[in-house]
Amino acid sequence: MTVIDLLIMIIVVTILVTIALGVMTYIAYKLRLARRPSQYANETSTAQYFVLHEPADLSEASEADAT
Repeated sequence: MTVIDLLIMIIVVTILVTIALGVMTYIAYKLRLARRPSQYANETSTAQYFVLHEPADLSEASEADAT
């Protein structure tokens, strides 16, 4: 086996591995999309983890501090 044959073999294997990884990545992407819940399912629900905090009126707070 000459150096040229070895380089050709390395290039061919690299191309085949790249194509195989591309196909596996695409399959994993499609599987992840299939598991994602519909975005329309959560439109009617409220925030699941966070609650909106609305601070008290500042004039009320300063009156309470003054007394």
